[in-house]
Amino acid sequence: MTCVKWHNVWSRWFCLSCGIQQGGVLSPYLFAIYIDSLVEKVQACGYGCYLRHTCISIILYADDVLLLSPSVSSLQLILSVFEKELHRLDMMINVKKSLCLRIGPHHNAK
Repeated sequence: MTCVKWHNVWSRWFCLSCGIQQGGVLSPYLFAIYIDSLVEKVQACGYGCYLRHTCISIILYADDVLLLSPSVSSLQLILSVFEKELHRLDMMINVKKSLCLRIGPHHNAK
């Protein structure tokens, strides 16, 4: 049995017939298994960053995802692969919580 809290208001109790509660002990593990195909698709697309032949184009921490690419055009290709797999998983990117950071070439200060 579970209920939902929205601000200071609680719902009625109801039976949770599938899934698990947020914050449950198994939540992070099951989420990682659920989105494992995202990692596989991004790594397999070949558009990202590599460190000694290891793809480091996608980094996960809890439910946050960091996508890395060597160029803006590569990032767009990775995002297309990512979005297609999210659609298959019935998930979406929250654009209000997303951002893109572009870092240019580094120059030594003299």
